[in-house]
Amino acid sequence: MKAPRTVGIYLAAGKSARMGTDKRLLPFADYSLGSTALQAAVLSSLSHILVIVPMEDSLDWMLYELRHHEKCIIIRCASDWGFAHSLRCGLHLAIKLHAEAAVVLLADQPFITAAMINDLINAYCQHRTDYVAFSSKSRPSPPILFSAALFSELLDIYGDEGARQLFRKNSHWNGRLLTANDMDLFFDIDTFVDYETAIRRWNQKRRVYHDWKERHSQRGLG
Repeated sequence: MKAPRTVGIYLAAGKSARMGTDKRLLPFADYSLGSTALQAAVLSSLSHILVIVPMEDSLDWMLYELRHHEKCIIIRCASDWGFAHSLRCGLHLAIKLHAEAAVVLLADQPFITAAMINDLINAYCQHRTDYVAFSSKSRPSPPILFSAALFSELLDIYGDEGARQLFRKNSHWNGRLLTANDMDLFFDIDTFVDYETAIRRWNQKRRVYHDWKERHSQRGLG
């Protein structure tokens, strides 16, 4: 079966009100916080990533390579109008690109991986439901893939509704939920405490990976 033409809508226009500073610029892993999940999106099977930013954004938080990547399209959008307006900015271009589906990604979820995004696309390719998402506490959690069949309904939402309210109001949608083994994948950073927690978890994962790699390299030498 042919893979659907799927774009990413990367929501990076938030005001970071609870952080008190532009969280996208904070150091994280080998990039900035805002660039970490975007790098995963670029490495995935998404055809394009529509990066939604405020009107006057300097884009200092984006790696140069991502700013100029052929997959990334920068969309400047009025950030004061909330989540729904940012989503609509992305959906309008997704429709012009004749996308069959769109994966909504949040710039403050640094543990998102390319494999996660590809799992959403592959599940949609097989089942063609209204949406595909991973289940976090029995609820759909970003990143979320929406079929083009829902684009018109998504264009009708307003304000700062999050995913939870969106699905509660649209229980008629036919979706498919996937299971993730690592709940850190859904961790989002709103406050400085969240940021410190995420840094600790990232460093723990890095140590575990390095230990695993060292053990396997020693076996190879043996």
